[in-house]
Amino acid sequence: MNDPWKAVLHGSLADPARPGTVLLVEGPAGTGKSHLVAGLRRRHPAGSGCLTLTCPGPSDDDAQHALDALTRAFGDPTRTAVPTLLVVEDVHRADERTRYRIRHLARTLPNGCALVLTWRPEDLPADRPLLGEPLSCPPGTAVLRVRTGPLPAAAARELTERTLGARCPDDVIERLYAVTGGVAQVLVDVLPALAGTVLADTSPSGPTVDTVEALEAPPRLAETVLRRLAHLPADALRLVHAAAVLGEPASEAELAALTDLTAETARGMLLAALTAAVLTDLGPRRYGFRVPLAARAVATSLPAPERADLHHRAAQVLRRRTDVPWPQVAGHLLAAGVRRGLVRAAERAAETHAAAGRHREAARLLQDLLADRRIPGPARARLATAALRRIAGFTLQDAGALLDTLTGAPLLPGPLRAQARVLQGLSLCTPTTPDHDGWLYLERAARTLPDGPGLAARVLAAMSMPHWPGIPLAEHRQCAERAGAALAATTDPVLRAAVNANLVGLLLTLGDPGAEQALPDRPLGEDEGNGDAASAGHRARALCNAADATLWLGRYHDSQAFLERGATLAGRHHAGPHVAHGIRSIRLLLDWATGRWTGLADRAADLVADTARTPVLGHEARTVLAALCLARGEWSQCRAWLAGGLAPHPDQQLAPVAALSSTVLVRLALARGDHDDARAHATQAWGRLRSKGIWAWAAELAPWAVTAALSAGDPATARTMARDLRTATAAPHLPLVAAARRWCLATLAEHDGDLARAADGYRAAADAYAALPRPYMAALAAEAAARCATAAGEGEDAGRDTVDRLTDVLLVLTGLGATHDAARVRSRLRALAPPRRGRPAHPGLSPREREVAELAAGGLTNRQIAAALHLSTRTVENHVARVLRKLSVPSRRDLPARL
Repeated sequence: MNDPWKAVLHGSLADPARPGTVLLVEGPAGTGKSHLVAGLRRRHPAGSGCLTLTCPGPSDDDAQHALDALTRAFGDPTRTAVPTLLVVEDVHRADERTRYRIRHLARTLPNGCALVLTWRPEDLPADRPLLGEPLSCPPGTAVLRVRTGPLPAAAARELTERTLGARCPDDVIERLYAVTGGVAQVLVDVLPALAGTVLADTSPSGPTVDTVEALEAPPRLAETVLRRLAHLPADALRLVHAAAVLGEPASEAELAALTDLTAETARGMLLAALTAAVLTDLGPRRYGFRVPLAARAVATSLPAPERADLHHRAAQVLRRRTDVPWPQVAGHLLAAGVRRGLVRAAERAAETHAAAGRHREAARLLQDLLADRRIPGPARARLATAALRRIAGFTLQDAGALLDTLTGAPLLPGPLRAQARVLQGLSLCTPTTPDHDGWLYLERAARTLPDGPGLAARVLAAMSMPHWPGIPLAEHRQCAERAGAALAATTDPVLRAAVNANLVGLLLTLGDPGAEQALPDRPLGEDEGNGDAASAGHRARALCNAADATLWLGRYHDSQAFLERGATLAGRHHAGPHVAHGIRSIRLLLDWATGRWTGLADRAADLVADTARTPVLGHEARTVLAALCLARGEWSQCRAWLAGGLAPHPDQQLAPVAALSSTVLVRLALARGDHDDARAHATQAWGRLRSKGIWAWAAELAPWAVTAALSAGDPATARTMARDLRTATAAPHLPLVAAARRWCLATLAEHDGDLARAADGYRAAADAYAALPRPYMAALAAEAAARCATAAGEGEDAGRDTVDRLTDVLLVLTGLGATHDAARVRSRLRALAPPRRGRPAHPGLSPREREVAELAAGGLTNRQIAAALHLSTRTVENHVARVLRKLSVPSRRDLPARL
């Protein structure tokens, strides 16, 4: 019991000698009074002395008789049984006769009893107390008051998700909470309508903010508010209509201006509306509807001409505010059908939305206006220019819809339509995954460009981005050179920022000194003017592209620095949702590479869930999840992340991401002993890298591709892969390639039987990976070095060194949570360790049973243990059964504590 009143009330009911309690429950309609009473009834059912009455009117004879009987019983000293909990609901409806009986019940309330009264304050006349007279109770009686109100936001979320049976995005919950005022009954009434949109497939992936905005007032709410309007004076009704159309809290003066009432008359009419509980005090000195959906019901009930006139008046009133709410002004002008001043208001509204990070609202407003053929050509061109300036911050869906509107707008000048076509092409490379069709689209768009270098530079810079699959490096270089030449002909800071953001990735990947000029050089703390603010999103994107490029090169410290600067700039200037998704994806990959695996799976799963409507944005997260599953031995789940229905084909993935996901699939096939499948994945992935020509991106794949080729009996292909990789090792900006090259040479030496050289090579690779830092790969390379050193028989001292190194490897893998790899290393250590002397840790367990017990305690399945120890699954099952019996534990879940 979190509320103090509950303890007092239940204490009275539990002790017959304790003075009674009167609980006064007040709250507007639908705020949970009946729910509160239902909870009391469940705790004190009718059989234990609970009676509930709804307050009767004069014609309700049964209820009147019940109250009469209770009055006589409470006043009779010889009574033998009366209800210990009496609830009277809707006391605001009571006539004088009923109020008299309730007052008598309160005056004669016996010990050990409780009287609960509920009412709506808005339906109670302001000039009299609840019961007509002050409440009088026996000495010692506790009189408590509870006020019900809006649901807490967390409770509203729980109710919504329980009703819809799905997790709702935060923006949907927040908007639903706002339009319902948090009133429980209103929320309960609108949720079936939301559920209906999901079932009808109008919103198959769940409710959206647009779905909430389209909700009508539920019938119960609409009938209640419209019934109250019937009793208002005519001028008060005009004032309420104006407040409904305005749709937000307003001052007395604003309501008077909307209705042309004098200040004195407006105040009187406002008091009438407040007394009738139609309007409410939203403070400070602001008045309106407590539930916005109620305002919609009132506004919808008005004749269209009257509603349009009020919208026009509302726009004029809002323009007089010191801080003009331009989005609302534009909305009212649009609803009024007034074109004068609309374009200027829409431009200001888009700026306001963008500055606050409300990119969707900006996109929808601009799209609605551009689709209106009544807007003259020059004004339409101004809006189109504003839309194109803001397009980078919009979501995929909103940007796509807006660009479709722009490219199909016959009243727009040709250059603007051409720019829209270009941006449609650019949208194919960011934020979605680019493909060859997108490249061809940009080529076609480039042929229709108007005169001038600006659009040419943007198109060519987009085509220079090296992540396009299937496009050779030579073409990217050519596009970058042409983009640089076009850029030299313009001084537009926004255009230069946009082009450089696309060029920087290729320049960093190639180690081109020009990358420094393409990166933003302004310190993040400097003040920025309007022109700088317009390019801030592009500068944030440039830093994020730099973080991505250096990530794939193994320059993890540089990548981290670029990412933090980009995230700071993007957050400060609301750079857009695709930039935010990109930041999260890069951070996941960076944390995976550098061994920050704690909580990584949860963060990756969150990104997959958040990008469910655009799965391609979550592919990096899916790849990270697959890599983590592989390290834990969860092979089926690993493959599901990369080969499920939402996973794109490698030919349609960003080129470096495709190389990484192929690496995971190669390793998975090797772990399962399917050498032909491993070679097939490796050969296909290597072919894509050869076509691309950026061997820096082969660093992830190379060690495992060479291993796959050798395991399948194809040393010639393995040596060719190693030679391909050699072309990139001379560049000092490619530390990850250098580490991978050492691994490949060690693998070839091991295959040739030169185990000493192989051990040295693996140790060099481990040191190179550790310096990046890349702890997981460093640990696997050190394990391979130990394997070769053991097979080479390097001597007793070398054997002790091998055990020490493997122990360090085990600690690293265990700390990362790579349970499958740790189990393999633990098995190797046991094979190397001399027999133990003294008493075993668990008498009765054989060394093999102890080994199986430790792996099972680490969370591995029987199949995973079998693979790690090179045993059959049936043998492992028998070992596990004997371990459980010998240790007297009921299940393998109890093994960690027992061991």
